[in-house]
This record gives sequence, structure tokens and C-alpha cells, in this order.
Amino acid sequence: MPEMVAHLPDKFDLPKPGLVETVDEVPSISYYYDGSNNLNVKTLHCTIFANPKECLIHSRCGWCGETKQCILGNNLGPQESCKRSSYIYSAPYEKWDNRARIIAGEFAGPNINTLVTTP
Repeated sequence: MPEMVAHLPDKFDLPKPGLVETVDEVPSISYYYDGSNNLNVKTLHCTIFANPKECLIHSRCGWCGETKQCILGNNLGPQESCKRSSYIYSAPYEKWDNRARIIAGEFAGPNINTLVTTP
């Protein structure tokens, strides 16, 4: 029966060094994927979505209020040409409808775009 240990020691002694050996690389017939072929990459063209509702359900797209187009982007900002202040990135809530509209206006200096829905 193995000996039971009540607790581990505070310090372990390192093992004595052994012989130093060099390691040779051996060529292999196996090829491993390095990511250079972009396999399993899904391309999404956000411009095919015509309104904010269709656009904002895709995590790689955002709505540009300035051009009224769906563009490539994420929560950090647009990845295409668009004023950051007019860029919207947000998944719509479940009762979102096509009656949503963007209202542009000036408030205390900067231009602000607001997404308004009607019940």
C-alpha cells in the first residue's frame, strides 16, 4: 500500500542535472495547416442588406447613417468609410420592426444620430 502524505513540503529539491543532448529535427511527410490558405473563412458582404434591421443582426456588419448603407464593421467601429458618429452597431431587440428610422440632429455641438422605433 502506498504511503499517504499529509501535506506537501514547502520546498522541493531539484533533480541533479543530466547529460546535455542536442535534438535533431526530422523531416516529416505530414503537412500541417498554417492558416495561409484561409480555409473555413466565411465572407460576408454587408452591402446586400438594405435596411438596419437586416444589417444589425449580423455581428460583422453595422449601419452607416451617413450613407444609409450596411457596411463592414464591429463594436469597435466601422471598417469602411463612414463617420464614426453616424455608425450604429447593435443587435436589434426581438420586437424590432421595419418602422425603425434614424433621426439625425445636432445636440450641444456634435451631430448625433438616433434610432427611433414606433410601437
